[in-house]
Amino acid sequence: MKKDFELIGIVGCGKMGRIYRQVFDPLCDRFLIVDPRETDNRETGPYATLDDVPGDQFNRVQVWCICTPTESHFQSLETVLSRNPRARVIVEKPACLSFEVNAFQALLKKQREARVLINRQYADSRAVREMVHALKRYDVQHADLIRIEFSKDRRPDIDAGRFVDSHFGVLGYEWSHILTIIQQLLGENEWATYRDTPSDLRATFDPVQFISELEERTVLPSGTKLVLRSSMLGHYEFASFVPYDQLICHRYIEVNAGAFRFRMQLEPHDETRFIGRLFENHFRIEDGGDVLHDSTIMDPFLPRFLQLTLNQLFQPDCPPIDWTTLDRIISTRTAIRRHDGLNTLVAPAKTGSGVDPD
Repeated sequence: MKKDFELIGIVGCGKMGRIYRQVFDPLCDRFLIVDPRETDNRETGPYATLDDVPGDQFNRVQVWCICTPTESHFQSLETVLSRNPRARVIVEKPACLSFEVNAFQALLKKQREARVLINRQYADSRAVREMVHALKRYDVQHADLIRIEFSKDRRPDIDAGRFVDSHFGVLGYEWSHILTIIQQLLGENEWATYRDTPSDLRATFDPVQFISELEERTVLPSGTKLVLRSSMLGHYEFASFVPYDQLICHRYIEVNAGAFRFRMQLEPHDETRFIGRLFENHFRIEDGGDVLHDSTIMDPFLPRFLQLTLNQLFQPDCPPIDWTTLDRIISTRTAIRRHDGLNTLVAPAKTGSGVDPD
């Protein structure tokens, strides 16, 4: 059976690179691997660097997937586009380092025939979309409180050799997912307001990975209170409403509006979900403590979003990159960088209204 693609290139075959291979395997005949650590000779290559790929092989790659550590995303993209100005490329979040954004944008402006998209896997999540639709069905005009926590104990991954983001710290792992969800819950107008609204930040500093935990509290002019939190140390502050035996990722969304409480527990299972299991997401709606709705949403959002992105790269109306989440991450990082000291909770340089979102 003929597949959609003959050759896809994957730059960086760590955890995310292997997931890309699993997702795209049904769609692609072969993969070209660029990774000095990769030793699987059953595929084309592997090659230690992009410069090592022969020209005939390079030109046959239909789509490049850049899954290296964030610090080499821009360099990898620059090399790909220097060798093929019309390349189609998927870059892992959060795109690039903070001081590379202008160069990244200038490169895309120069190479106008290239098509580049960033992985924003929660932008097409059915589970998140169901929560947004539920807010409309229950005629929620104003949210009193939105809490989101994406936390995971990343120390075992780091001990096993997974890269450490010393530039963004915890902001470089799950924070773009949190912001992508906030963007959908708020809608574009209030999202734009949020991006310009200062926040109260409490960060746990780390001597190696910059910050290992972050909590952001923001009060919008509308009165909506946001509490966003992420930890790389496995500290979960917002309690799950569904018990799990193998909770390795705590991904929790809650929206309170009057007596209504909308809660979502996203895909808590271990990595077996990438080799055949669908993503389980639990959604509950309560009214003053009474459960109005309780369902499990099977949502393999990462495979679906990657396949959607793959198709968009070849469409005439391929969407431009949405830089707003990365811009917010950079402004948050800048605020945190104004503080000295290690392993302490600190007050922010930019403060909000002082109202406690709790």
